[in-house]
Amino acid sequence: MAQIKKSYNRWEIEGDITIDHAQKLLAESNTLPIANALVVDLAKVTHVDTASISLIFEWLRHAQVKQCDLRFANSPKNLLSLIALYGVVDLIPQATH
Repeated sequence: MAQIKKSYNRWEIEGDITIDHAQKLLAESNTLPIANALVVDLAKVTHVDTASISLIFEWLRHAQVKQCDLRFANSPKNLLSLIALYGVVDLIPQATH
């Protein structure tokens, strides 16, 4: 089961970000407040598919509307491979810490 654990200006995503879980994660994220800056930590993500990229872009669109600096940290290798395959590496901001 996928879930978001929120702490201050950081979301920790646990579980799978796949077609089976992306809609639930999106609905859950829409109920969470967004600060001026937010880091989405993906260290505990286990499986991904192309739905993960769609979810990331939906989060980026939402953050842009809210004028939030959204960055991603600890992206798993399988997600980095998908991002590279689709040629969107430069469109997904990575956290520096």
